[in-house]
Amino acid sequence: MLKFNKAYFGLTILLFGIEVLIALFVHDDFIRPYVGDVLVVILIYCFVKSILDLPEFVLAISVL
Repeated sequence: MLKFNKAYFGLTILLFGIEVLIALFVHDDFIRPYVGDVLVVILIYCFVKSILDLPEFVLAISVL
């Protein structure tokens, strides 16, 4: 069940960096509230997938 995946961890770091950049530099009515929220869901999925070996469907439903 525990299995470290470097690819998903790399995506997690990349998405977190994008989220930080959005939080610091983007102050509009679309990117920050909507795109940022979508990216957070993908970030959580990638983080959990990087440390746990769960089926994709179960993890996607759990994250949502």
